Amino acid sequence: MTSTSLTLRCIGRRADTHDVVSWRFSPVAGTLPAVLAGQCITLHTEIDGKPHCRAYTLSSSPQDACWQVTIKDVGLVSHHLHQALQVGDEIRVDGPFGDFNLTALPCERPLLLSAGSGITPMWAMLRDALAKRPDADIRFIHSARSPADVIFADELATLAAAHSGVRHALILEEAPADHPWIGRLTPAMLAELAPDLRERHVYLCGPAPYMAAVKTMLAELGLPQEQLHQESFGLPPVEPATTTSDHFWLTLKKSGKKVKILPGQTLLAALEAAGETIMAACRAGVCGSCRCTTTGDIERQSVMTLSAQDLESGVALACSCTASGDVSVDY
Repeated sequence: MTSTSLTLRCIGRRADTHDVVSWRFSPVAGTLPAVLAGQCITLHTEIDGKPHCRAYTLSSSPQDACWQVTIKDVGLVSHHLHQALQVGDEIRVDGPFGDFNLTALPCERPLLLSAGSGITPMWAMLRDALAKRPDADIRFIHSARSPADVIFADELATLAAAHSGVRHALILEEAPADHPWIGRLTPAMLAELAPDLRERHVYLCGPAPYMAAVKTMLAELGLPQEQLHQESFGLPPVEPATTTSDHFWLTLKKSGKKVKILPGQTLLAALEAAGETIMAACRAGVCGSCRCTTTGDIERQSVMTLSAQDLESGVALACSCTASGDVSVDY
């Protein structure tokens, strides 16, 4: 996968909700690379003099003249961007990357399921799909805490009103009594909102607990596994080992330092727990920023961005690689 590094200038900033902001960017020089709806970019910044990066999904569509990211104020890098990134500022960006999009995973009648800031790739995919097929048959079901937490609420309602094939529903945990869908998404809600579920492909994005719950619901409702496509947010956290011997050793080749790594724990998690600094943006095995060279017993959960030669040479993605024995690593 080829990734481009470029400098962008912020040309717009908008508060979408009380804790979500969208920024629009244009290139300082040249043109923007081609992008697919649903792909991500990596933003690079400095916090207290130290470099940090984080991957964010583009909420703009390929038809837009500029790129847009929509970010919730959660986490170190996201909070910093909320506080510091203003119109006129320049920022280094890598990308785009990622295979979660309707181009790589096409279908005629998609069902888009999202929660919270997981709406960002869905919004891009919805707009792109309608630009190509204005009469497309699309179901869009989004979950949020309250009406005030719904990102792109007005834009989504306007778009749905302009396209008869689009049906959308908001599932709200807190809402006025007359709101039709109150609580959390249930199998009954899914069956009512998408009665032809098994004839659709489902695209899923949101917090890990939401995605796990929805995946179970879809299986119970009979959706074939190959019709489910989901944006990954990396591996679930590992439970702490119960005994001191329940670990392997991760050796840093450059310093010789040894770090404990638990069974099922990613190399990235073990390194960061030991106070080591390694570049990591998407933390989901798609951007390639945490490439490292390993020797020893490893299991790769993602090989995106890695060539056959990389795999033969022991190259791995630290965010999505676990140890099944003692391992040495260089990065």
